[in-house]
Amino acid sequence: MLLAATSFRETLQDSALLEVNAHLNDLMTSPHSFLLAAPAPIAGRALREDAKEGASFKKATIANGSLDSWFDRSQTQALIVQKEGRIVYQRYSSDAAYGRNINAMSMAKAIIAILVGVAIDDGFIDSEYDSVSQYLPEIAERTGDAVTLRDLLRHTSGVETVAKDIRATLKGHPLSTPLSEISFNGDRSFNYNNINYHLLSLALTEIYKQPLNQLIEDKLWKPLGLEGASIINTAGYCCLFATARSWLEIGTLFLNQKRQVVSASWLEKMTEDSVIPEWFFVQATGKSKGNTYGYHVYAGLPNFPDVFWIEGMGLQLVMVNPHTKTVIVRLGGIPSVLNIFSNRYDDSIISPLLNILMADSGLSGDDMTL
Repeated sequence: MLLAATSFRETLQDSALLEVNAHLNDLMTSPHSFLLAAPAPIAGRALREDAKEGASFKKATIANGSLDSWFDRSQTQALIVQKEGRIVYQRYSSDAAYGRNINAMSMAKAIIAILVGVAIDDGFIDSEYDSVSQYLPEIAERTGDAVTLRDLLRHTSGVETVAKDIRATLKGHPLSTPLSEISFNGDRSFNYNNINYHLLSLALTEIYKQPLNQLIEDKLWKPLGLEGASIINTAGYCCLFATARSWLEIGTLFLNQKRQVVSASWLEKMTEDSVIPEWFFVQATGKSKGNTYGYHVYAGLPNFPDVFWIEGMGLQLVMVNPHTKTVIVRLGGIPSVLNIFSNRYDDSIISPLLNILMADSGLSGDDMTL
């Protein structure tokens, strides 16, 4: 009975966290949100002509009724499925601007993590084991226990921050707390804290002497030929507005060695140098236990050990299965639990996506069970 009560309490807690994420995402999803500064442009190529087929666009090489139904019930605004390098399904809501009107939230952290690898490739960073103070000398560290870039990447730095720092950086301002007063005296086990990635972004912009939008443009967007985007320069942990196709190319990096902008060994490290937090809620799994976290690359689906993904609040997702060579991009929101006609009451909020990720080809897989 005690185990049953504990499980029920955890289920309620996880459901409540999902509901909080749903409403916070609604407040921040727009590039014009009152909570956010105006994002800075990332130059890129124009939208591909084959995507310009009307305000609400759907294109699939293989029909999939369950995926169409899931799109309609899940508050999804942009969805792309790519199998073995070929897009087999894409659909957008009329207000998505093909993804550019949707805040990818914490998926921006994966961009920062990739840029750390780029800086290592460029010779500006020796390794992820370098001390943070080597690149941000204003930071005072604990004697004999240096905080490394790897600690920031994995949220194991023990950084202690206040809410006003998040509010300031989202609104386009520097940290309220001076760097010299940042404390790393907290618990050095996993503790998800946005300021870890803010500090990484500060280190990168200091190294390259460029604002974040320009750095992303020069090191990722132009080399990959991605479509124009924008980002809040002062955050580093949030708020990249990009097309779903651009996110698809970011996911494809983890599969395709032909168009690399960062070493394959670094991408592998992003997925494999992970921690298993004692408690950490993840939207894609819908649970707070059993999840793994690398350099903002998630895993932990018990029946799908090969699947990993990038995640942002509001269930922004880039999901990858390297064995089936499948990449799925999903942008949008999360329906409120009050919407009884939504997918919030399904056994898994992303069940159709998982089925597709595990299918060998096409969009079959409706008969698979989770």
